Amino acid sequence: MRAQRIVIVMHDFFRGGTERGAIRFAREWTDEGRDVVLLCGSAEGGLRDAVDPRVQVVMLDPPVPRSALSRLRLGRAMGEALPALKADIVFLPGNFHLPLARGLRQANPRTVLAQQISNPPLPGGVVGMMARPFFRFFAKAVDGFAAMNNGLMRDIRTLMPEKPVIMLRPPFEIADPVQRTHSGGPSHILWVGRLEPQKDAGLALETIKALNQEMPARLTILGQGAQREEVRRKIAGLGLAQTVTLLSQVPDLAPYYADADALLITSHYEGGPAVAVEALAQGTPVVSTDCSPLLREVLTDVASGIITDTRAPQELAAALAAICRRPRPSLEPLRALATPFRPEVSARAYLDWFDSLVRHG
Repeated sequence: MRAQRIVIVMHDFFRGGTERGAIRFAREWTDEGRDVVLLCGSAEGGLRDAVDPRVQVVMLDPPVPRSALSRLRLGRAMGEALPALKADIVFLPGNFHLPLARGLRQANPRTVLAQQISNPPLPGGVVGMMARPFFRFFAKAVDGFAAMNNGLMRDIRTLMPEKPVIMLRPPFEIADPVQRTHSGGPSHILWVGRLEPQKDAGLALETIKALNQEMPARLTILGQGAQREEVRRKIAGLGLAQTVTLLSQVPDLAPYYADADALLITSHYEGGPAVAVEALAQGTPVVSTDCSPLLREVLTDVASGIITDTRAPQELAAALAAICRRPRPSLEPLRALATPFRPEVSARAYLDWFDSLVRHG
């Protein structure tokens, strides 16, 4: 017995890592001969056109747009739509979607629910202790968890010891190598991400200012988000107008990775930063805060990058300077580190897991 009909639940088509990963999975699982349905709360966001035309998209009617409490309503609404889809398994593609599990389970007690853990399940400190019962409340409806790194797997096994938990790599787009055009002049540092507090673009600006006290360098920021104007103001306030280029979404990130001397990640926390893997696939090393166990699992080659012990701009700048003063690493060893994240590799591993859950469900 196998999971022939897979329903992926998504709130909408906003340009987040979870949504991009779900769309990649849908394409790859369709290539593997599975019947894939995207069950969505609304058509909002810019990723609708990225869905493979072979994948069935079912929109709730009336739609459930994103809001502070929308996921509680969305779970019930999707639960009502689920029986008609005759799913063998329902895939919740990230932590954001976990609150849907209870409504889905109540609608169909027999459907297998599989949850991907894409970020730390709980915040730290007292808030995390207070949130623990709420996490368990929703997670009890799930039949199995797939964590994208070993650290997250240990976290979920501690929180949900009665549930099966596995570690599976997420699917990232591993573009073909792009010819590098940057040569000479100031070192080029790249930062890619949403302009939100989690990503801390402000720290990237403080870091490039510190780096320029050691060596000439410029920074390109690629991203959109609620803090865009705040980032603009900080660029001006730090006197970095001639040093920092702020761009929005671009059609292809690969040339930007290839032209950078290093990728800078300044996040407070991440499940699995896709940008690190995408940069390595172009032969670009990574300098990062200690924001994800995945980075320590991936940056295993000495040439692949540096994870700093603190969030101090001076320490990040020193790491960037060390990277930029080295000869550029060979492409193939860094590209090999990205292989487990290739969509076809990740998708096949997930299908094996789905089939196991269905057999034992």
